[in-house]
Amino acid sequence: MSVPEGRRLIVGIDKGTTVTKAAVFDETGNELARAARFIEVLSPRRGWHEEDPAVSLRSTMDAVAEAVAALPGRASDIAVVSVSGHMTGAWLLDETGRPVRNAIAWPDARTLDTLTAFEASPPYEEYLDISATSALPGMTMLLLGHLARHEPDVIARTRYFACAKDYVQSFLTGRVVTDPTDVSLMPGDIATGRISPRLMELVGAEAFLSRAPEVRPSGEIIGTVTREASLATGIPEGTPVANGLGDAISAMLGTGVVMPGQAVSVLGTSWLNQMVNRYLDDDLRGVGWVYPSPDGEHWIRCLAHTAGAGTFDWAVRTFCRDLAGGAASDFAAVEAEALASEEAGHGLTFLPYLSPAGVQAPFKDGNVRGVMLGLEHGTTRGEILRAVYEGQVYAAMDCYRRQGDDLSLLRLTGGGARSRVWRQTFSNALQVPVELVTTSESAALGVAILASVNVGIWKDLETAVSEMVRTVGRVEPDPRLAEPHREAFDRFLRAQAAARELFAGFGRAGDQGKD
Repeated sequence: MSVPEGRRLIVGIDKGTTVTKAAVFDETGNELARAARFIEVLSPRRGWHEEDPAVSLRSTMDAVAEAVAALPGRASDIAVVSVSGHMTGAWLLDETGRPVRNAIAWPDARTLDTLTAFEASPPYEEYLDISATSALPGMTMLLLGHLARHEPDVIARTRYFACAKDYVQSFLTGRVVTDPTDVSLMPGDIATGRISPRLMELVGAEAFLSRAPEVRPSGEIIGTVTREASLATGIPEGTPVANGLGDAISAMLGTGVVMPGQAVSVLGTSWLNQMVNRYLDDDLRGVGWVYPSPDGEHWIRCLAHTAGAGTFDWAVRTFCRDLAGGAASDFAAVEAEALASEEAGHGLTFLPYLSPAGVQAPFKDGNVRGVMLGLEHGTTRGEILRAVYEGQVYAAMDCYRRQGDDLSLLRLTGGGARSRVWRQTFSNALQVPVELVTTSESAALGVAILASVNVGIWKDLETAVSEMVRTVGRVEPDPRLAEPHREAFDRFLRAQAAARELFAGFGRAGDQGKD
């Protein structure tokens, strides 16, 4: 497909869980316009997370319309549109593509008891054989099984089940289509990239099998903008729409991570550690999540550990009360104290497992808790802070060392990526370059990159990434710190093993009597 020279703008839509965003990019990845709208969350019962699909769709289209209107006279230059969306959950649509009930989003916990029982049953091993991915309460198949048992009347009214981005795409094109990345977390058959009848049977969702959407390759042109969608967005009728991606994969692509050995860590509330691999390592079976890469040639494994912003905030509250006001200058002072302490040479070992949920990756242990080893009378606050920073990096390092390919490049994003200490520590501990990227809308840029290839703007994904993703900083590893970090990481792993044994008999505080 060839694109006229002047018509090379790309609209990337990121349908988020709480915020939906739209951005217009040029062919070199420059963000020309952006708009956002909040998504209203509905909680009809405790632990439920729903949204009104029609309301969310209007919010999404309003964001698109605002972004397009910010470039007056240039709508005709839009070459393609693509959508990223939060993964899994359940959007039930009728024959016309309209919702038959509220959408259920991924944070929903209504299937938690069912999932707990399922994970303890023999069929769960077969589930892992087919899906290769850890189960979550908000996964599509578990939700469909729940609806089949508790709301069987919706089955007859449903023509398609879908994910968030699929619903947005269906409005744009009039066609309900999903892609292998979203299927991987429904979950589907990881070997084929298709929806698995056997998995649906295992979770009691077989009644919905005939309601499955069509699965088409990520990035494929699946239709064009309809007249109704054109009126809602300002995008010209007939503009191609490329099949999008689940947001985790799209955000990874938007940081330019596409080749085996490349990785991105999202330093947020939890830390998402995602790496491109040539093959799947069976040792991590059932831990984290597995997706096909956007081009279908490799695998992406996401290992999320809970030692994120909450652990750092705890350290600041506990040890830096005089600096815990939250101002940027306060956190600069925290960083300065940590930097004044010797990197990997302070003698402390910190296990950052403060979450009540314990550890979810690269192993599952709901009992293990945080530990600080090596304290003595002369220990300074700066040394404690340095140990906290390093312990969080070692937890991520533990995730990467268990994956198949050797890590060659790490990109950081999320709020924690602004930290000089974390950037330096990641680079020195892993002995790889660490880079930051310019865009704040990595998921929208990710689908824009993939779409640009499928309309012929760029010849392949590697070229598109090189042209559309920009870095704003690069930290090179200091080889003199390789051995000190290796020794410190070895102490971290030995402390981890000891803590898992120590806490194994304690159980989780406060869990007694819960379902």
